[in-house]
Amino acid sequence: MMQSGLSRELFESWCTDKRNGVIIAGYCVEGTLAKILVHGEQNEMARLKAALIREYEDNDEVDIEVHNPRNTEAVTLNFRGEKLAKVMGSLTDRKCVQGQRVSGILVKRNFNYHIVTPADLSNYTDLCMSTVTQTQAIPYSGPISLLVSQLRCLAGDVEQLEAERVTVRVFKSITLVHEAGMVLLEWIANPLNDMYADAVTTVVLEVQSNPNAQKFMEGKKEAFDMDLFVERLELMLHDMFGDDCVNFREGKDLSVTVDGVTATIDPETRAVCSEDETLREMLEVSVHRLHDALSPACS
Repeated sequence: MMQSGLSRELFESWCTDKRNGVIIAGYCVEGTLAKILVHGEQNEMARLKAALIREYEDNDEVDIEVHNPRNTEAVTLNFRGEKLAKVMGSLTDRKCVQGQRVSGILVKRNFNYHIVTPADLSNYTDLCMSTVTQTQAIPYSGPISLLVSQLRCLAGDVEQLEAERVTVRVFKSITLVHEAGMVLLEWIANPLNDMYADAVTTVVLEVQSNPNAQKFMEGKKEAFDMDLFVERLELMLHDMFGDDCVNFREGKDLSVTVDGVTATIDPETRAVCSEDETLREMLEVSVHRLHDALSPACS
C-alpha cells in the first residue's frame, strides 16, 4: 500500500526523478497512498487512464505513459538510464581527450562500473587474466619434409623456427615440433587457434596413414642433389643481392647482409633466420621455390 516501510522509502526516494516509474500490481485499500491508481473493473480503469492522459497532455515537461493491461497481458516498459564507468589503473596514466576510444575490461561490481587493463585486473578485483596452452602429441613416422609440404598446401606459409629439432609454426599460431616417431602440437587456446589445431592434426593423421606418399617423398630425398642445390642457391643470392652482400663459408650457413641487417640460411633444413621479417620472408620463399624446382619428379 506504500503507507510505510521499505516500499514507502523507495517511493519517496524515486518519485522525484521523472525518469522513474511506479507499478502497482495488487489490490489497494481505499485511502492509502497506493490508491493513486485504481484496481478492479475494466471500464473504471479505462476512465482513469483517459483522465490521466488529459491531465498531462498540455504539460510539455511531463512525458507520461499509462497502461491498463488485461490479466496475463504482457507489457514492455523501456527505461533509459545513463551508465558511467570509472577508468582505473594504468589507463589513467594518460589524460583522455574528447572522442578518444578507451580499450579495457569493463568490470561491474554492485551498481558501479570500472574499466581496467587486463594487467590491472588482479589489483582492483578478485579476478585475473590467464591463458591456457594446449599440447597434443601425435604418432608420426613419415618424412618431415612431406608433412611440411602438405602443411604449406593447407596454410600457405609455414615458418621455420629451429633447425636441430625441426620446429615450424603454422597459421602463425600452431607450433609443431618433430621428434622421434612423434609430432607435438602446441598453441594458445582460443576458438580460432583450436580450429587451426584440428586442421593441422587432420593433415598429420592423413600423411601418417598414406604409405604411398611417404615412399614417394623418400625416393625424392634420396635422389636430391644437395651439392647442386647449394651451388644454385649461392648463385641465386648473388643475383638477387650482389656479390658484396652474400657470404658463404664451405660447410657453413649462407648469410646475406642488406642495409646492415643479416639473414642466415641453412641449406639442409632451408631454415632462414633474421631479425628483419621482410628479408626473412623473401628469402624463405626464394629458397623453397629453388628447392622445389631442383627436386626430381618421381613416377
